[in-house]
Amino acid sequence: MYIGCNWSKALKFLIEKNSIRIDYIKSFGYGNFKEDFKIMRSMRPILVHGLGYYENTGMNNIARIDFNSANSIIKKCNSPHYGLHLAIRSKDMLTSMTEDDIYKRMSNQIQFFKKSLSVPLLLENSPDTPHDREAFDLYPYVMPEKIYKLIVENDVSFLLDITHAKITAKYRGWDIYDYIGRLPLDHVVEIHTNGSGDDENGFPMDTHQAMEEEDYELLEWVLDRTNPKIVTLEFNEVETEDYDKIIYSLEKQLDRIYDICSSR
Repeated sequence: MYIGCNWSKALKFLIEKNSIRIDYIKSFGYGNFKEDFKIMRSMRPILVHGLGYYENTGMNNIARIDFNSANSIIKKCNSPHYGLHLAIRSKDMLTSMTEDDIYKRMSNQIQFFKKSLSVPLLLENSPDTPHDREAFDLYPYVMPEKIYKLIVENDVSFLLDITHAKITAKYRGWDIYDYIGRLPLDHVVEIHTNGSGDDENGFPMDTHQAMEEEDYELLEWVLDRTNPKIVTLEFNEVETEDYDKIIYSLEKQLDRIYDICSSR
């Protein structure tokens, strides 16, 4: 089982220090990507996650994606697969769209991505919270049976974001273990994990903060029921005067994840 982690200054420091065990660096293929690209490639293979088009299974402007550029980036990064968010934005929905129409749109776009990409496609579950509905315009598409059907009928693998599932379950008042247990765990290839927090109104939010004990316990529970190739920590460093604490926190999380994965 391989370990991945978000690109950051703290991660760069720990890799150069040779104090952590990590196999992949996770990065968006846009923004500051070009500036850091050569540095990342010299350190580890890169898990490309996002090309700057807000790619998702329900997008209606898929033709604007430059797949030649995407495949070139993926090849240079030696990325083993590409993760696509299983989501549809409210603005991309037609007024008269039914749940069947949404499913057909998603299936068509999934197949387009499969044919256009040079690596296997993974679908990542999206969260449903007040923040995600407002900030990202996400229409809630989180029911396990719908996700399972999309995965199986489109013959793709699953990227399980544990925190997305956790905050969705909290917001909806579901039991988190029951909810995750109904997702397509037998199709998991990669897992995303991190800590979570709350928005200003006290609702759950994917803050990508440091993992807490409940997050490690949930990761262990999931790993007992899945067989992923990669477990990726999504930890975002926050601007602070005490940068040593960020480095220590990242190192501690990666060591704990490595120990959990190694015991299986």
